Amino acid sequence: MNTNQLPVDIPDVLGAIYGVALSLDSFLVNGIQYELLQRVASNGFLQKTASNLLRDLASLEEHAPHAPLASQPKVREVLAALRNKCQELIELVTGLSAFRTLSLEQLHAAVSQIPVLREECVQLIQELEGGFRTKQPFYPSRPSHSTSTVNEFLTDLERLFAEEWNASGEQRGRGTLANREDDPRAQRAS
Repeated sequence: MNTNQLPVDIPDVLGAIYGVALSLDSFLVNGIQYELLQRVASNGFLQKTASNLLRDLASLEEHAPHAPLASQPKVREVLAALRNKCQELIELVTGLSAFRTLSLEQLHAAVSQIPVLREECVQLIQELEGGFRTKQPFYPSRPSHSTSTVNEFLTDLERLFAEEWNASGEQRGRGTLANREDDPRAQRAS
């Protein structure tokens, strides 16, 4: 009898892991861009992408019994941590639906946490791939242009929110960042 367990190569498990990774990025890139920043989508688009992420996470959780026996406790622990981080990220992002009413400092504090939480989710997904012993991890196999698109969006996130915040302030007559007394640019201009 062979006591060494082979890597899990069940297409459903691999598909579930990929589904969570793709839904995570779709929630962030599409949800933020199209509902929060550009307001192209409305009527619950952000919530729909969040629901898709939670649905795909639930699907992945159903595969925990397929993990190698020795890995199952760790897989369950990592799945619980991933669910908590995804929920925290969803609450943070959906809480930004009224970002135009926040101070710039509050906005910066919230938005700066998005890439951090996403990276924690990515690390947990990679831990799950190890726990399931998948042969083809998601992130290394992802097309480089897809990876760079997501990374560039996340890198520019604070700037994108700040630009939209400034534009909304101008529309309400609140003034832009450059017109604030505590902004060094305003002090140089005077």
